[in-house]
Amino acid sequence: MDSNKPQGYCCICGELKELTFEHVPPSCSFNNKPIFIQGIEHLWDDSSYVFGKKRMSNRGLGSYSLCAECNNKTGAWYAKDFCEFAKQGMNILRSTQQDSRVIDGTYFLKPLNVFKQIVAMFMSADKSGHLRDNHHLRAFLLDKELQKFPEEFRVYLYSNASPFKRLAGYTLMYVPTVGVVKWSEINFQPFGYFLTENSSPPNQYMIDITSWSEKPYDSRHKISMRTYYLGVNNLMIGMYL
Repeated sequence: MDSNKPQGYCCICGELKELTFEHVPPSCSFNNKPIFIQGIEHLWDDSSYVFGKKRMSNRGLGSYSLCAECNNKTGAWYAKDFCEFAKQGMNILRSTQQDSRVIDGTYFLKPLNVFKQIVAMFMSADKSGHLRDNHHLRAFLLDKELQKFPEEFRVYLYSNASPFKRLAGYTLMYVPTVGVVKWSEINFQPFGYFLTENSSPPNQYMIDITSWSEKPYDSRHKISMRTYYLGVNNLMIGMYL
């Protein structure tokens, strides 16, 4: 290993390797410009010297989270099709009346490819190692043809045009009305993506896209979809305007 390069456990294969920067979402889906980032230490830890500040990432949203092999594989297999979906979503969002909470659109996409890229994004965002340690999730991503997604997980989608971004890795939290939930969330225009494990989603207007995992790899489909606009104005997972 090159001691000058970041090293750690790859968030997909779990092996200790040199890590590469993974854009979350991929750079071709509007994530290719500098972005200001605030983490827990900037917002909550008033004893930290960075409290109240923010840092800039010149590369966009993401982190050193994947080994080169996993980064290259998932990028080649899934990223292009995800970016095509995101660009369609942005065009549909921009053509919808500004004050509308309902976005109707018809998409031409490869559902399994897009779904696997979304799962790869959640894996990259998880710093706890919980998702990485699930061998069913690893197998699902590293075999591009595999359509068996672990049944304890669900993936949801919503529309969003907020300048605020969320990159919330696997999180356990207590919600008074339902108890302990297991959630992860990624918000980046034009969509928000929400992962649950044996938990309900935080908002009834999120749509469940887990069935996309059942389509054959590289098969293209026409999908008419009604998504709902959920406003985001802070970094708290599961909270919307």
